[in-house]
Amino acid sequence: MAAGLNEPLGIAAASGTAVCWAFTALFFSAASRRIGQYHVNQLRLVIACVLLSIACALLQVYQPVPLNQLVLLGLSGLVGLTLGDAAGFSSLQILGARRASLLGALAPGFAALLMIPMLGESLNWIGVVGMVITLAGVMWVVLERAQSGEIVGSASVGIVMGLLGALGQAGGLIFSKAGMGMVSPDGLMNEVSGVNASTVVPISPVLGTLIRMLAGTVILLGYAAVRMTWGNTWRKLADRRALAQTSAGAFFGPFIGVTLSLVAVKYANTAVAATIMGTAPVLVIPIVAIVYKQKVTWRAVICAVVAVAGVTMLGLRLLIEESMS
Repeated sequence: MAAGLNEPLGIAAASGTAVCWAFTALFFSAASRRIGQYHVNQLRLVIACVLLSIACALLQVYQPVPLNQLVLLGLSGLVGLTLGDAAGFSSLQILGARRASLLGALAPGFAALLMIPMLGESLNWIGVVGMVITLAGVMWVVLERAQSGEIVGSASVGIVMGLLGALGQAGGLIFSKAGMGMVSPDGLMNEVSGVNASTVVPISPVLGTLIRMLAGTVILLGYAAVRMTWGNTWRKLADRRALAQTSAGAFFGPFIGVTLSLVAVKYANTAVAATIMGTAPVLVIPIVAIVYKQKVTWRAVICAVVAVAGVTMLGLRLLIEESMS
């Protein structure tokens, strides 16, 4: 099933993803500062797997999935959820929701770069300009002086973790799209995996999300078992406020948000979907101002607008090029 058969649905799903991720950033940032991002990452994956398993049963979407698509979705879970989200949570814990979310706005740029060799999609000069604009907007706000108590720890480490988180999110989208049914004959991902127009099996986004979550959860819990830290995570459940924050974040993020993101990349162009999902930072800014009473500077607002303008230019590069010809 190729993308583009119902692009309005993909765009609507990407918009819903942005809203979910804006709230998720706030919940996970608060929980991470109470019990640590490592424990939050474990708990939210377990909670999400339970919710998704119930949803798949209620929707009756369980089905046999070809091994090659299982592998792609599993790799998506490893890259996007286990490694990428761990880095993203570290950034949230250090930089706070506003700054970490703005670093996450780089994910569409990374996705656009990766989709060229991996999915056989293209990037013209307009896309390159969009990437430069996005990077400029994000780095400008990152260099803004932090408000009192906003950054906890090393800002440099937080920035690096934020960049790695954005890269992991982009990689997760690429693997997800291939596993869900990307059929471009020019993509390296299709050539290596054998998932093409004649072999692909359509998969429900809810089931695809569950497969991703299970892969990420098994890997993360296996790592916890080796380090013998699961007992410590279990004890963190005594912090009821952190548990509530993690549960809310798991509902909006890994459960609803990630499912919507798979709908988005299934039916829309990868860069376009990632662009719309990258607008979450704009939504975070007013939420932070209302909930946490943080002062939002004009510089932060302008930088957010510039970053989103850049990813919009990146995602809509083909339409812009067509209108200029």
